[in-house]
Amino acid sequence: MRMVEATMNADLARAFIAFLAIVDPVGNVLVFYLITRSLSRAYQLRVAAIAVVTAGAMLVLFSLAGREVLGLLGISGESFRVAAGGLLLLPAYRLVASGQPMEVDESEVKDPEQLALVPLATPLMAGPGALATAISFGETLGRTTTLLALGGVLGLSFASFVAAGWLFTWLRPALLQLLSRLVGIVLFAIAVEFILDGLRAYFR
Repeated sequence: MRMVEATMNADLARAFIAFLAIVDPVGNVLVFYLITRSLSRAYQLRVAAIAVVTAGAMLVLFSLAGREVLGLLGISGESFRVAAGGLLLLPAYRLVASGQPMEVDESEVKDPEQLALVPLATPLMAGPGALATAISFGETLGRTTTLLALGGVLGLSFASFVAAGWLFTWLRPALLQLLSRLVGIVLFAIAVEFILDGLRAYFR
């Protein structure tokens, strides 16, 4: 019994860490802060809620029926995994190079609510890498473990968005960027692993 519990806890920790690196609440809070810092508190909470709920819905869908969705589109799991790894390389590089997953031009931010959907919800939170991870973990670790890990990371994402102003006051942007760079290194490794796993499965 204890062995089973230990395995379940290890799987949950593994899934949580992977989603934490891919969804990247620390890096995304930089983008959220730039998009919303001129808005009222109520509007900031609205944008945060829209982004997290939309990303969560996409990730839950792919956790529960991702293989079927790919099948309808005629996409193999192996090719999706390789594509996801390749697409993860760019935000990982940006995190390491600049401390944030994408560049945001504040002068072009006209509709923050729309930006809650793109780029916050997707591709930053529920991008190809996160969707591929949801599919993979749903099949290998089980749906319950995957959904619990997702719930924890999405909850942390919402909390970081809500506390964005405080985080920038207390931690300072430089420290947040340092943490984002560390996440970027982990994300690089996850991206390479996705590509290698996809290639190994394809040529097996």
